[in-house]
Amino acid sequence: MKQKLTLVIIAFLGLFLLFYLMEDHPENISETNYWKEDWNAIRYNPPKPEWCGILVPSFADSSMVFRKLSRGWNAPALFTVTTEKNGNVLVYEGNYNVKNSFSEISVLKTKLIESATDEIKKTYCLNEFSPSLTVSKENGKEIQFDSEKQLLFGKKIGADDGRVAVAIQNEIIAPYQYIIEKFRTPVTNFREKAYISVSEGFIEELKFSGQGNLVQVENRAKKNQYNVYVNNWSRTTGERIVLPPDVGNQWENVAKGLKVEFYPDEAGAPQFPSLPENVNPEAILEVNISNGTKIKLSFFPVWESPESKWRPVVRQFPSHFDESITWMKEESFQNLVNAVMKVKSASRYERPNQKIQ
Repeated sequence: MKQKLTLVIIAFLGLFLLFYLMEDHPENISETNYWKEDWNAIRYNPPKPEWCGILVPSFADSSMVFRKLSRGWNAPALFTVTTEKNGNVLVYEGNYNVKNSFSEISVLKTKLIESATDEIKKTYCLNEFSPSLTVSKENGKEIQFDSEKQLLFGKKIGADDGRVAVAIQNEIIAPYQYIIEKFRTPVTNFREKAYISVSEGFIEELKFSGQGNLVQVENRAKKNQYNVYVNNWSRTTGERIVLPPDVGNQWENVAKGLKVEFYPDEAGAPQFPSLPENVNPEAILEVNISNGTKIKLSFFPVWESPESKWRPVVRQFPSHFDESITWMKEESFQNLVNAVMKVKSASRYERPNQKIQ
Protein backbone atom coordinates (compact mmCIF):
# COMPACT_ATOMS: atom_id res chain seq x y z
CA MET A 1 0.00 0.00 0.00
CA LYS A 2 2.79 2.41 0.93
CA GLN A 3 4.55 1.56 -2.33
CA LYS A 4 1.43 2.47 -4.37
CA LEU A 5 1.04 5.74 -2.44
CA THR A 6 4.69 6.62 -3.15
CA LEU A 7 4.19 5.94 -6.87
CA VAL A 8 1.09 8.18 -6.90
CA ILE A 9 3.01 11.02 -5.25
CA ILE A 10 5.91 10.66 -7.69
CA ALA A 11 3.51 10.65 -10.63
CA PHE A 12 1.77 13.74 -9.31
CA LEU A 13 5.08 15.57 -8.90
CA GLY A 14 6.09 14.49 -12.38
CA LEU A 15 2.91 15.90 -13.91
CA PHE A 16 3.35 19.12 -11.97
CA LEU A 17 6.89 19.57 -13.25
CA LEU A 18 5.78 18.72 -16.78
CA PHE A 19 3.03 21.35 -16.81
CA TYR A 20 5.36 23.90 -15.19
CA LEU A 21 8.06 23.41 -17.81
CA MET A 22 5.52 23.58 -20.62
CA GLU A 23 4.09 26.89 -19.36
CA ASP A 24 5.15 30.02 -21.30
CA HIS A 25 7.25 32.05 -18.90
CA PRO A 26 7.98 35.64 -19.99
CA GLU A 27 11.73 35.20 -19.73
CA ASN A 28 11.64 32.15 -22.03
CA ILE A 29 9.68 33.59 -24.95
CA SER A 30 11.36 33.59 -28.31
CA GLU A 31 12.67 36.90 -29.59
CA THR A 32 9.94 39.12 -30.98
CA ASN A 33 9.55 42.65 -32.29
CA TYR A 34 8.17 44.84 -29.52
CA TRP A 35 7.42 47.44 -32.18
CA LYS A 36 8.33 48.21 -35.78
CA GLU A 37 8.13 51.93 -36.45
CA ASP A 38 9.88 54.39 -38.75
CA TRP A 39 11.22 56.86 -36.18
CA ASN A 40 12.77 60.10 -37.44
CA ALA A 41 14.18 61.44 -34.17
CA ILE A 42 15.71 59.94 -31.04
CA ARG A 43 16.58 61.82 -27.86
CA TYR A 44 19.15 60.53 -25.37
CA ASN A 45 19.08 61.71 -21.77
CA PRO A 46 22.03 60.80 -19.51
CA PRO A 47 21.47 59.11 -16.14
CA LYS A 48 21.21 61.35 -13.11
CA PRO A 49 23.67 60.99 -10.21
CA GLU A 50 20.86 59.48 -8.10
CA TRP A 51 20.50 56.47 -10.42
CA CYS A 52 21.21 53.16 -8.67
CA GLY A 53 22.55 51.45 -11.80
CA ILE A 54 26.15 50.95 -12.85
CA LEU A 55 27.79 54.24 -13.86
CA VAL A 56 31.19 52.80 -14.79
CA PRO A 57 32.19 53.23 -17.53
CA SER A 58 30.49 56.59 -17.46
CA PHE A 59 27.68 57.60 -19.80
CA ALA A 60 27.77 60.57 -22.16
CA ASP A 61 27.03 63.52 -19.89
CA SER A 62 25.10 65.66 -22.38
CA SER A 63 21.69 65.10 -23.86
CA MET A 64 21.63 64.42 -27.61
CA VAL A 65 19.01 64.52 -30.34
CA PHE A 66 19.44 62.36 -33.44
CA ARG A 67 17.58 63.26 -36.60
CA LYS A 68 17.06 61.25 -39.78
CA LEU A 69 16.60 63.48 -42.83
CA SER A 70 15.03 61.57 -45.71
CA ARG A 71 15.92 62.79 -49.21
CA GLY A 72 13.69 60.71 -51.46
CA TRP A 73 13.71 57.11 -52.61
CA ASN A 74 16.94 57.31 -54.64
CA ALA A 75 19.14 59.15 -52.11
CA PRO A 76 20.36 57.88 -48.73
CA ALA A 77 19.11 59.62 -45.63
CA LEU A 78 21.28 62.13 -43.80
CA PHE A 79 21.73 61.85 -40.03
CA THR A 80 22.46 64.64 -37.60
CA VAL A 81 23.34 64.77 -33.91
CA THR A 82 22.58 67.88 -31.86
CA THR A 83 23.98 68.47 -28.39
CA GLU A 84 23.16 71.20 -25.93
CA LYS A 85 25.15 72.01 -22.82
CA ASN A 86 25.41 75.21 -20.82
CA GLY A 87 23.32 77.00 -23.44
CA ASN A 88 25.58 76.00 -26.34
CA VAL A 89 23.95 74.13 -29.23
CA LEU A 90 26.19 72.17 -31.62
CA VAL A 91 25.01 70.32 -34.75
CA TYR A 92 27.06 67.76 -36.71
CA GLU A 93 26.59 64.90 -39.12
CA GLY A 94 25.88 61.68 -37.25
CA ASN A 95 28.13 58.66 -37.76
CA TYR A 96 27.45 54.91 -37.70
CA ASN A 97 26.48 55.02 -34.01
CA VAL A 98 23.59 57.32 -34.91
CA LYS A 99 22.58 55.31 -37.98
CA ASN A 100 22.66 52.05 -36.02
CA SER A 101 20.52 53.56 -33.28
CA PHE A 102 17.72 54.22 -35.76
CA SER A 103 17.90 50.63 -37.02
CA GLU A 104 17.90 49.19 -33.50
CA ILE A 105 15.12 51.39 -32.10
CA SER A 106 12.89 51.29 -35.19
CA VAL A 107 12.76 47.49 -35.00
CA LEU A 108 12.94 46.96 -31.24
CA LYS A 109 13.57 43.31 -30.45
CA THR A 110 12.97 41.73 -27.04
CA LYS A 111 12.87 38.33 -25.31
CA LEU A 112 10.70 39.47 -22.41
CA ILE A 113 7.45 41.37 -22.00
CA GLU A 114 5.82 41.64 -18.59
CA SER A 115 3.98 44.09 -16.39
CA ALA A 116 6.08 46.79 -14.76
CA THR A 117 5.36 46.39 -11.05
CA ASP A 118 6.95 48.67 -8.47
CA GLU A 119 8.95 45.73 -7.15
CA ILE A 120 10.40 44.91 -10.55
CA LYS A 121 11.25 48.57 -11.23
CA LYS A 122 13.08 48.76 -7.90
CA THR A 123 14.95 45.52 -8.56
CA TYR A 124 16.21 46.69 -11.96
CA CYS A 125 16.78 50.36 -11.06
CA LEU A 126 14.12 51.65 -13.43
CA ASN A 127 13.10 55.14 -12.39
CA GLU A 128 13.16 58.81 -13.33
CA PHE A 129 16.94 58.84 -12.78
CA SER A 130 17.66 56.17 -15.43
CA PRO A 131 19.40 56.85 -18.74
CA SER A 132 16.69 57.00 -21.36
CA LEU A 133 15.83 57.22 -25.04
CA THR A 134 12.69 58.91 -26.36
CA VAL A 135 11.49 58.65 -29.96
CA SER A 136 9.42 60.69 -32.37
CA LYS A 137 8.28 60.57 -35.97
CA GLU A 138 9.11 64.28 -36.31
CA ASN A 139 12.55 65.60 -37.25
CA GLY A 140 12.09 69.35 -37.56
CA LYS A 141 13.77 72.11 -35.58
CA GLU A 142 11.27 71.72 -32.75
CA ILE A 143 10.36 68.11 -31.98
CA GLN A 144 7.55 66.87 -29.78
CA PHE A 145 8.80 63.63 -28.25
CA ASP A 146 6.21 61.07 -27.20
CA SER A 147 6.48 60.47 -23.44
CA GLU A 148 4.65 57.19 -23.93
CA LYS A 149 7.55 55.97 -26.11
CA GLN A 150 10.31 56.63 -23.58
CA LEU A 151 12.72 53.78 -22.88
CA LEU A 152 14.09 53.82 -19.32
CA PHE A 153 17.20 51.63 -19.02
CA GLY A 154 18.08 49.64 -15.92
CA LYS A 155 20.17 46.66 -14.90
CA LYS A 156 20.75 43.48 -16.88
CA ILE A 157 18.18 40.69 -16.87
CA GLY A 158 19.25 37.77 -14.66
CA ALA A 159 22.30 35.89 -15.91
CA ASP A 160 21.91 37.14 -19.50
CA ASP A 161 24.79 39.56 -19.99
CA GLY A 162 23.41 40.63 -23.37
CA ARG A 163 20.04 41.90 -22.14
CA VAL A 164 19.01 44.85 -19.98
CA ALA A 165 15.73 45.69 -18.32
CA VAL A 166 13.87 48.51 -20.04
CA ALA A 167 10.66 50.13 -18.88
CA ILE A 168 8.19 51.44 -21.45
CA GLN A 169 5.07 52.84 -19.76
CA ASN A 170 3.66 49.90 -17.78
CA GLU A 171 5.76 47.15 -19.34
CA ILE A 172 9.23 45.72 -18.89
CA ILE A 173 11.11 44.40 -21.92
CA ALA A 174 14.62 43.06 -22.53
CA PRO A 175 16.23 44.45 -25.70
CA TYR A 176 19.91 43.98 -26.46
CA GLN A 177 22.37 45.73 -24.18
CA TYR A 178 24.35 47.33 -27.02
CA ILE A 179 21.43 49.70 -27.67
CA ILE A 180 22.40 51.67 -24.57
CA GLU A 181 26.04 50.59 -24.16
CA LYS A 182 27.17 52.78 -27.07
CA PHE A 183 26.21 55.79 -24.94
CA ARG A 184 28.99 54.97 -22.47
CA THR A 185 31.29 57.15 -24.57
CA PRO A 186 31.71 60.91 -25.09
CA VAL A 187 29.26 62.76 -27.33
CA THR A 188 32.05 63.24 -29.89
CA ASN A 189 31.83 59.50 -30.66
CA PHE A 190 28.49 60.11 -32.39
CA ARG A 191 29.81 62.69 -34.87
CA GLU A 192 31.20 61.92 -38.32
CA LYS A 193 34.87 62.92 -38.24
CA ALA A 194 35.52 62.39 -41.96
CA TYR A 195 34.58 65.60 -43.77
CA ILE A 196 33.80 63.64 -46.96
CA SER A 197 32.32 60.23 -46.27
CA VAL A 198 31.43 58.13 -49.33
CA SER A 199 29.45 55.10 -48.14
CA GLU A 200 28.07 54.31 -51.58
CA GLY A 201 28.71 55.47 -55.13
CA PHE A 202 31.71 57.64 -56.02
CA ILE A 203 32.83 61.26 -56.08
CA GLU A 204 31.76 62.65 -59.43
CA GLU A 205 32.86 66.27 -59.04
CA LEU A 206 35.39 68.30 -57.02
CA LYS A 207 35.67 72.09 -57.10
CA PHE A 208 38.21 74.21 -55.21
CA SER A 209 38.03 77.98 -55.14
CA GLY A 210 40.17 80.37 -53.15
CA GLN A 211 43.70 81.73 -52.73
CA GLY A 212 43.51 83.01 -56.31
CA ASN A 213 42.64 79.61 -57.78
CA LEU A 214 39.61 77.97 -59.32
CA VAL A 215 40.07 74.31 -60.17
CA GLN A 216 37.31 71.86 -61.00
CA VAL A 217 37.30 68.21 -62.05
CA GLU A 218 34.65 65.67 -62.98
CA ASN A 219 34.76 61.91 -62.71
CA ARG A 220 33.05 59.52 -65.10
CA ALA A 221 33.74 56.39 -63.07
CA LYS A 222 32.58 52.98 -64.26
CA LYS A 223 32.55 49.59 -62.58
CA ASN A 224 35.04 46.97 -63.73
CA GLN A 225 34.58 43.19 -63.86
CA TYR A 226 35.06 43.06 -60.08
CA ASN A 227 32.17 45.51 -59.50
CA VAL A 228 34.64 48.18 -58.33
CA TYR A 229 34.46 51.78 -59.57
CA VAL A 230 37.40 52.85 -61.74
CA ASN A 231 37.84 56.61 -61.87
CA ASN A 232 38.16 58.62 -65.07
CA TRP A 233 39.06 62.21 -64.14
CA SER A 234 38.86 65.27 -66.39
CA ARG A 235 39.78 68.86 -65.59
CA THR A 236 36.93 71.16 -66.57
CA THR A 237 38.54 74.55 -65.82
CA GLY A 238 41.17 76.18 -68.00
CA GLU A 239 42.12 73.76 -70.76
CA ARG A 240 39.65 70.87 -70.53
CA ILE A 241 41.70 67.67 -70.49
CA VAL A 242 41.63 64.09 -69.32
CA LEU A 243 43.85 63.83 -66.24
CA PRO A 244 46.51 61.23 -65.50
CA PRO A 245 44.78 58.74 -63.14
CA ASP A 246 47.24 59.30 -60.28
CA VAL A 247 46.73 63.09 -60.34
CA GLY A 248 42.94 62.94 -60.11
CA ASN A 249 43.04 60.10 -57.60
CA GLN A 250 45.45 62.01 -55.39
CA TRP A 251 43.04 64.92 -55.03
CA GLU A 252 40.22 62.47 -54.28
CA ASN A 253 42.29 60.59 -51.68
CA VAL A 254 43.42 63.78 -49.95
CA ALA A 255 39.81 65.04 -49.85
CA LYS A 256 38.55 61.75 -48.39
CA GLY A 257 41.36 61.85 -45.84
CA LEU A 258 40.35 65.24 -44.39
CA LYS A 259 39.20 64.65 -40.82
CA VAL A 260 38.07 66.70 -37.86
CA GLU A 261 40.96 67.12 -35.46
CA PHE A 262 38.99 68.81 -32.68
CA TYR A 263 35.44 69.87 -31.87
CA PRO A 264 35.09 73.07 -29.85
CA ASP A 265 33.59 71.14 -26.89
CA GLU A 266 36.04 68.23 -27.04
CA ALA A 267 38.07 67.33 -23.96
CA GLY A 268 41.72 68.27 -24.45
CA ALA A 269 41.04 70.72 -27.29
CA PRO A 270 43.06 73.95 -27.41
CA GLN A 271 41.27 77.12 -26.33
CA PHE A 272 40.06 77.93 -29.83
CA PRO A 273 38.79 81.46 -30.47
CA SER A 274 35.25 82.13 -31.61
CA LEU A 275 34.80 82.59 -35.35
CA PRO A 276 33.53 86.13 -36.11
CA GLU A 277 30.22 86.16 -37.96
CA ASN A 278 31.46 88.56 -40.67
CA VAL A 279 34.67 86.68 -41.57
CA ASN A 280 34.84 85.23 -45.09
CA PRO A 281 36.34 81.83 -45.91
CA GLU A 282 39.78 81.77 -47.55
CA ALA A 283 38.88 78.73 -49.63
CA ILE A 284 35.90 76.51 -50.44
CA LEU A 285 35.82 72.86 -51.49
CA GLU A 286 32.60 71.61 -53.10
CA VAL A 287 32.00 67.88 -53.54
CA ASN A 288 29.27 66.10 -55.47
CA ILE A 289 28.78 62.37 -54.84
CA SER A 290 27.00 60.12 -57.31
CA ASN A 291 24.30 59.21 -54.75
CA GLY A 292 23.08 62.82 -54.76
CA THR A 293 24.95 64.04 -51.70
CA LYS A 294 26.50 67.50 -51.97
CA ILE A 295 29.08 68.71 -49.45
CA LYS A 296 30.60 72.16 -49.08
CA LEU A 297 33.65 72.81 -46.91
CA SER A 298 34.53 76.39 -46.02
CA PHE A 299 38.08 76.97 -44.76
CA PHE A 300 38.61 80.09 -42.67
CA PRO A 301 41.82 81.99 -41.79
CA VAL A 302 44.40 79.93 -39.92
CA TRP A 303 44.84 80.31 -36.16
CA GLU A 304 48.09 79.50 -34.40
CA SER A 305 48.43 78.10 -30.90
CA PRO A 306 51.69 77.43 -29.03
CA GLU A 307 51.42 73.78 -30.12
CA SER A 308 50.35 73.97 -33.75
CA LYS A 309 48.49 75.79 -36.52
CA TRP A 310 44.77 75.16 -36.90
CA ARG A 311 42.26 75.81 -39.65
CA PRO A 312 38.58 76.43 -38.71
CA VAL A 313 36.19 74.57 -41.01
CA VAL A 314 32.44 74.68 -41.52
CA ARG A 315 30.81 71.77 -43.37
CA GLN A 316 27.49 72.25 -45.12
CA PHE A 317 25.02 69.91 -46.75
CA PRO A 318 23.32 72.48 -49.00
CA SER A 319 19.53 72.74 -48.58
CA HIS A 320 19.66 70.27 -45.66
CA PHE A 321 21.77 71.55 -42.75
CA ASP A 322 24.97 73.38 -41.77
CA GLU A 323 27.35 72.05 -39.18
CA SER A 324 28.84 73.96 -36.28
CA ILE A 325 32.50 74.87 -36.51
CA THR A 326 35.24 72.23 -36.38
CA TRP A 327 39.04 72.43 -36.44
CA MET A 328 41.61 70.68 -38.63
CA LYS A 329 45.38 70.86 -38.76
CA GLU A 330 46.82 73.44 -41.15
CA GLU A 331 49.03 70.68 -42.54
CA SER A 332 45.95 68.84 -43.81
CA PHE A 333 44.70 71.97 -45.56
CA GLN A 334 48.07 72.50 -47.26
CA ASN A 335 48.04 68.89 -48.46
CA LEU A 336 44.70 69.64 -50.10
CA VAL A 337 46.04 72.79 -51.76
CA ASN A 338 49.06 70.87 -53.09
CA ALA A 339 46.83 68.20 -54.61
CA VAL A 340 44.70 70.89 -56.26
CA MET A 341 47.77 72.63 -57.72
CA LYS A 342 48.94 69.36 -59.28
CA VAL A 343 45.58 69.08 -61.03
CA LYS A 344 45.79 72.71 -62.16
CA SER A 345 49.22 72.22 -63.77
CA ALA A 346 48.65 68.70 -65.11
CA SER A 347 49.18 67.94 -68.81
CA ARG A 348 46.81 66.01 -71.01
CA TYR A 349 46.88 62.29 -70.31
CA GLU A 350 47.44 59.96 -73.23
CA ARG A 351 46.50 56.34 -72.79
CA PRO A 352 48.94 53.77 -74.08
CA ASN A 353 48.51 53.35 -77.84
CA GLN A 354 45.60 55.78 -77.82
CA LYS A 355 45.67 59.56 -78.03
CA ILE A 356 42.94 61.25 -76.04
CA GLN A 357 41.27 64.07 -77.97
